[in-house]
Amino acid sequence: PVPRFVSLKFNKVNLRSGPGGEYPVLWQYRQIGLPLLVDAEFGVWRKVRDADGTTGWMHSAGLSRRRMAFIHKSMTKIYKRSNKQSDVVAVAEKHALLKLESCPKNWCRVAAENVKGWVQRASVWGVLDDENLN
Repeated sequence: PVPRFVSLKFNKVNLRSGPGGEYPVLWQYRQIGLPLLVDAEFGVWRKVRDADGTTGWMHSAGLSRRRMAFIHKSMTKIYKRSNKQSDVVAVAEKHALLKLESCPKNWCRVAAENVKGWVQRASVWGVLDDENLN
């Protein structure tokens, strides 16, 4: 279904002005796992938007269903449990990429290297407002 979140499958993926290889490259992303919002489809092409609002078209081969969270606010605390009274297990810097494990309501369970915990949903980009990700 559209809209939905995906992530970059490779470290080098082109964003084009239209749905085809003949369209000019607007931007080249170089961050595997970066979450993107798909809001349209045309054959094997996906119209995507990044956290900054940049839009364009990517071939579906460069995209993955793996869910990732992008910290779009300043430093964000990662808690042991899904409440602010819980212990802080780590702090994620702005633009950090974390694996998105679940987002049942106002909190999202995330993981990165040796850290697992919960962040407030409003701190991440990579999940729809009304999406219940389990």
